[in-house]
Amino acid sequence: MMRINEVREHAPLVLCITNDVVKNFTANGLLALGASPIMAIDEAELEELIEHCGAVLINIGTLSTAVMPSIETAIQAANKHHVPVVLDPVACGATNFRKEFCLKLLRQYHISVIRGNASELQSLSAEVAMKGTDSDTSLNTAVVARAAGEYFNTAVVVTGAIDAVYVDGTVMKLANGTPMLTKVTGGGCLLGAIVSAFIYNEVKPTLSMLTEAVSFYNIAAERAAQRDNGTLPGHFQINLLDMLQETGESEIAENMRAEEVD
Repeated sequence: MMRINEVREHAPLVLCITNDVVKNFTANGLLALGASPIMAIDEAELEELIEHCGAVLINIGTLSTAVMPSIETAIQAANKHHVPVVLDPVACGATNFRKEFCLKLLRQYHISVIRGNASELQSLSAEVAMKGTDSDTSLNTAVVARAAGEYFNTAVVVTGAIDAVYVDGTVMKLANGTPMLTKVTGGGCLLGAIVSAFIYNEVKPTLSMLTEAVSFYNIAAERAAQRDNGTLPGHFQINLLDMLQETGESEIAENMRAEEVD
């Protein structure tokens, strides 16, 4: 049975400490998938909540010194209760403030998956500067995924024109997707939440699990772009939510374009 069916059967609770710009879209995307989102940030309740969660998403898009203690508390609780953590290091190469905090999290805690674009992952594992949240399209995502995965000894999802997934020495290239995902705010951030839902209760997710998660999301996006007015950003965003609900095992099996990299 594909993981998508397990997610929909169990509706895992995903705690999202994410950026202010994308909270609503992220929550709606998780609901459309069949998972259960919760947005919480106060240190006083995080450990109690995380005991009941299947996964935790940490997205630093609107990082501040005020939220940093809550992020660390959430990860500590997740590690204590064996709950997987997905880190989305948004724009981590733009400032030392962001980068050093992400590196601290990766050095001190167990992160199950790092999910970012090629520039972000390259910046974390090598001293490469970037601008904002945009990815450098000249970077080879498969090479970046392997380098980051080996450097941090964890699973990695790298997005770009061709996505890449690294787990335990193996890299998969994933060719599904649509440029429309770059036309709406939160396209990548929502993927981080989808990945979190797919790896619920698995602190060491498998390659097939992450490959399916990314492929599912990208196939849903392709279908969204093909619907009426799907090349218009507003319609695409609504279509994507619809297709996250309507895309299932058969659509994934028929449309997945995945290839292992030597």
